[in-house]
Amino acid sequence: MTIAIRPPLTSENRHMLRISAWLAIVLGVLAILSPFYAGIAATLLLGCYFLVSGVLEGIVAFRAPSWMGTIGLIALAIISFVAGIFILVHPLAGLVTITLVCIAAIFISGITKLFWSFKVPSGNWLLALSGLLSIIIAGMLFYNFPFTAAWAFGVLVGANLIAEGVMMLGFVHQTGEEGPH
Repeated sequence: MTIAIRPPLTSENRHMLRISAWLAIVLGVLAILSPFYAGIAATLLLGCYFLVSGVLEGIVAFRAPSWMGTIGLIALAIISFVAGIFILVHPLAGLVTITLVCIAAIFISGITKLFWSFKVPSGNWLLALSGLLSIIIAGMLFYNFPFTAAWAFGVLVGANLIAEGVMMLGFVHQTGEEGPH
């Protein structure tokens, strides 16, 4: 049995990752400082993704007409394409919808964490606390809906960008010339 030894990241690659990390952090801070515009921008990107995805899925479906999943892929292509067009034509409505989906995801995550807090042997109080906080945050966002749509998704995008940037910086720091520690 041989063990594959991976070469360490070169200093040039680490430098590129550092730039990417700092870019994510700066964009995250800008998103948090201007959450409405960040939310609209992210919504429009999602609309573009749905539109392109719908077209590509449609092309694949028509190139493989005898495939068993063709009808389902055509349906998915139509739904993706229509959702993309809707979001691009009505970005505010798309932002409101995405915010509702985020609120629902935070709530479901909280319920799931609470459920699992009773199943895991150790650290369950932290999991329960995290679940309760998720449920409370989802409730606060929903209680103030639709006003939260103006800022919540943008803040979530910003926080995610900052977290990704910090994670990349940690990764770059961890992988020195000699490779991972």
